[in-house]
Amino acid sequence: MPDLAALDPEHCFIRWNVRLNAPCPREAIEDVFMFVSDEMTLTIAPLQGAPVSEGPPAPVPAAEAAAVVSAPKTPAPAPAPKAPAPAVRPAASEASADKAEPARRTDDKGSTVRVQAERLDELMDRVGELVIAQARLSQLAHVSNDLAIKAIAEEVERLASGLRDTTMGVRMVPMGTLFARFRRLVHDLSRDLAKPVEFVTVGEDTEMDKTMIERLADPLVHLIRNAIDHGIENAEARAAAGKPATGRIELSARYVGAQVLVSVQDDGGGLDTARIRAKAEENGLIQPGAALSEHEIHQFLFHPGFSTAKTISALSGRGVGMDVVKRTIEAMRGSIDLTTVQGLGSSVTLRLPLTLAIIDGLLIRVGEGRYIIPLSAVEECLELTPADENRSRGRSFLSVRGELVPFLRLREQFDAAGEPDPHQKVIIISTGEMRVGLVADQIIGSHQTVIKSLSKLHADVTMFSGATILGDGSAALILDVAQLVGLGQSRADTDKTMEAA
Repeated sequence: MPDLAALDPEHCFIRWNVRLNAPCPREAIEDVFMFVSDEMTLTIAPLQGAPVSEGPPAPVPAAEAAAVVSAPKTPAPAPAPKAPAPAVRPAASEASADKAEPARRTDDKGSTVRVQAERLDELMDRVGELVIAQARLSQLAHVSNDLAIKAIAEEVERLASGLRDTTMGVRMVPMGTLFARFRRLVHDLSRDLAKPVEFVTVGEDTEMDKTMIERLADPLVHLIRNAIDHGIENAEARAAAGKPATGRIELSARYVGAQVLVSVQDDGGGLDTARIRAKAEENGLIQPGAALSEHEIHQFLFHPGFSTAKTISALSGRGVGMDVVKRTIEAMRGSIDLTTVQGLGSSVTLRLPLTLAIIDGLLIRVGEGRYIIPLSAVEECLELTPADENRSRGRSFLSVRGELVPFLRLREQFDAAGEPDPHQKVIIISTGEMRVGLVADQIIGSHQTVIKSLSKLHADVTMFSGATILGDGSAALILDVAQLVGLGQSRADTDKTMEAA
């Protein structure tokens, strides 16, 4: 052990040597340590020449015991130690020292300090207030003719931006800390349902804000349960389909721009689209014979109370779960996408922002109001010319390099007063596989956005995910990209229905 001053609290100097004399297989011992396999090093070696106990030890006669107790305490010459005896403790100590020393040398390069999570949250709040104050200073410098004030404002903006990135980096936690929790879950469900399952994780080093990871735990638990219960077939069905007896579930995370994609994929039987449609018709969600795509039919799985399970069990059948997952992901300003191939498996992909504290946004004006669009969702900005409006023929479609993109007029969505600007702008946003254009009067520019939660009175306003304070002290609402894309999808489906009619 090092001195207290040099002790690294993140490094473990303790190890246990457990001697187990029992007729059990190696796999049974490994299963006991499965839930901490990523946080420890386990070495299992068979006992060499260890005596096997065949029963309780024979009782010691009372006369012999009395003789031992009454024996004089004079020191007797110590017997010669056995050959292995002196090497037991020194070998362990030397091995520990050999392992601890390289680890300590490695940790010296990046020593750590334990900090309470509340202090990190408070630090992030302070940085958010600093960003707001910096925006106010930049606003004053913009209307001022003093070059010194402009230079100071630019310097403060640079420092605030660097401090923001550093603070956000401190709050980042590897996804591996979350993935490790699910090994035991998969192991227990696999045993209870008699379905052998291989659990594979990819992208454990991908980092997200600690608050995001904490809120992501419950949705992933439900998705993994669904994958094992509904997705993975039993051994007989897999054998009939020519699949390996052991199913496979892959939990992965990766960066895509300023977002993180978390995916739960299985090699099960996939979704039964016909069964989902029949259940939706039975529940009165659609009319029999309605023309719907497979993607639209699969969206019924996120409807409250919807379930295709034939029986109610502890894991499924109650219709509670996927709707909660979707609400949780959307509350995190993310989106959920479901893809499936019949007979090959399904994949659920979650698109999430890196953090819920401070984001880069695009500030726009619609009428007299100003709004923020998350910059991570913005693809490009265009000008809506009169020729584009004439080509759309009132159907709200815009041709972008040969691709038809539906667009929404935000003035109509927000009931903005006054006449629109003659040169309106279109902001192309995307989430998942869908692209939608948002028509605004003016694009003001990029803006560091400190996210503030809306009050409970605005809980039903789904188009907005929060608000922020601008440099002049006024508030701007943050648009929910997923909800806007949903509106665009509904608009496109309505236009297709009208064309078909």
